[in-house]
Amino acid sequence: MLRIAACCAALLLAPAPGSASASASASHVDGISDQSLPAWDGSFAGSRFASVFRSHWAQAGGGQIAFARYVVQWDAMTEPTSGPHATGNYRERFEAWLEDVRSLGLTPVVALTTYDRVYPNSAPEYRAGLEAILDRANAIGYPLAYLEPWNEPNNQGGESATTAAAFADEANAVCEARRACTIVAGDFEDRTGVAGYVRDYVRALSFAPRIWGVHPYVSVLSHSERNLRRLLSALPADAAGRQLWFTEIGALYCTRGEVRGEARQASDATYLVDSLLADPAVAPEHVFYYGFLFGWRSDAPCTPAGGQDSELYTSSGLERTVARVIFSAPSAPPHAQSGGSAPSPGALGWPSWNAAASLMIGPVPDAARGS
Repeated sequence: MLRIAACCAALLLAPAPGSASASASASHVDGISDQSLPAWDGSFAGSRFASVFRSHWAQAGGGQIAFARYVVQWDAMTEPTSGPHATGNYRERFEAWLEDVRSLGLTPVVALTTYDRVYPNSAPEYRAGLEAILDRANAIGYPLAYLEPWNEPNNQGGESATTAAAFADEANAVCEARRACTIVAGDFEDRTGVAGYVRDYVRALSFAPRIWGVHPYVSVLSHSERNLRRLLSALPADAAGRQLWFTEIGALYCTRGEVRGEARQASDATYLVDSLLADPAVAPEHVFYYGFLFGWRSDAPCTPAGGQDSELYTSSGLERTVARVIFSAPSAPPHAQSGGSAPSPGALGWPSWNAAASLMIGPVPDAARGS
């Protein structure tokens, strides 16, 4: 759902293979999905934000963030490279991200997509692009533990359910042959009509995924689980040990030129943390937040023509109220120069429903009412 520029899309988090049980769900955000990470404060290498992130939020420093997610152009490895570079081509940006994530000690999770509207012409062509990405990560010395075959096929990725399933089949075959990566299938956004899309995707698959990725943007924006529950009902019911991951989610400060503001952004994040994550019927295993600090000392673009801002911090490094909701720590990190003490989210009487989001949610069938 979230788009930054021709270079960007979404990103996520996960644990080492076999380290999590199906019964242990996330009680907080434990992953970062941030395309701008290599350009924090203009440059990751000299970024004060990155230094504080390492010592305050990264799991190696005692924090809650264990994984990092990146959405990479599927044929990025066909481009030349002069080395990792945050402002380079698709390949160089990915290489920069991978090296920077390694320096934070986070487990890398990667999703494939297209930003330039050039799609794989066949499953074998997709496979060749994927294998080149995996080979490059191995060469850098940071193999990819988790792989999302195609990002948001029913929105940003723009693929039919049948084609997206074919990509997942190819990716699964590659991971099984290499015995080095685990598939996170789906990556669906909870849009109207998602259940039918999911059923078509599941029917087209030739394997049974253990992990399913979901982007519950509509649920968070509308403070309603209706679309998410429809999505979950369309997943295979007999998958033993099935895990659900929120591979990408953000609370919107601004969307397509509409400044929603800190109160509404924090209200949505509160719904995510206090309602969705606490619901045993949902129980996501891992949760990746999209947008910490937009890069290049700039604000995320947000105009009527497109662009959305879900960042936790402003371009000047000021903490938004939402950061205190997302992070378990009760106080702001030492670098965050908040303009004053923030009241608790529940005390502000923030609206529990967003009218714009409700338009994305179709009428609830009679059989689903009261669920």
